[in-house]
Amino acid sequence: MKKDRSEREPKFYEMDGALRAYSNRTLVIAGLMGVTALVEVTGFLFVRMQPPTVIKVNSAGEAQVLSPYGTNSHRGVLPAVLASARSAGPDEYEKQAFIKQFLGHYLTYDPHTLGQNWADAMNMMTSNLRHAALGKMQQDNTVGKLEEEQAMSALKVRNLEPSKEDPLTYEAFGVRTVHRMVNDHETIDKLVEQYHVRLVSMERSAENPDGLLVGEYWSKQIEGEKRDAVLDGTPGSERQDSEGGEGR
Repeated sequence: MKKDRSEREPKFYEMDGALRAYSNRTLVIAGLMGVTALVEVTGFLFVRMQPPTVIKVNSAGEAQVLSPYGTNSHRGVLPAVLASARSAGPDEYEKQAFIKQFLGHYLTYDPHTLGQNWADAMNMMTSNLRHAALGKMQQDNTVGKLEEEQAMSALKVRNLEPSKEDPLTYEAFGVRTVHRMVNDHETIDKLVEQYHVRLVSMERSAENPDGLLVGEYWSKQIEGEKRDAVLDGTPGSERQDSEGGEGR
């Protein structure tokens, strides 16, 4: 027996209601997914805006957390760990790089870079050494003489040796080529010198990220066999006596 057509097919308004129900359900699901995606993107941006955590492992295998952006950027790190990271002393590579940078500023210059280079070198000294060096320069009129002679100096460090008695004291050996104008004639001197540098270790900071300053410095020329050894690039490990004046 065949069923009536009206019994087999739903009414048009029933189909329309079902479509509307499906549409509303889809809108609700899309809204929930949009809110979820927004929360995930917000969390991703928050994590990306946080400074990276830098971990330094020293020669003894001890791990320390360093904060290149200050303690306020590491809210989740214990203060004791941050204090240990700030007080961590510089390693051997950092100390040697600091000394080479200091010697480069102090002993490499020309008439255009003399003032800036010496200002940078003075900022790497302790206050006592800086005041003593400035006083000596003013007394000898060092800057005026070098400007009058249109002096140029180029330094090449040949060797850098740490002291066996003090890990912050170093002896450097280098060759310095100095150009001067004397009586309208250019003179070129090749000076072989020894540089004594004693560092002072301080707490690292944004102004002094190396945690180092130069506490003592003097230089003197080398003559004889030791001069030839430095020129050959083999100054040896023999220590010279500490007598001698500061030279530039």
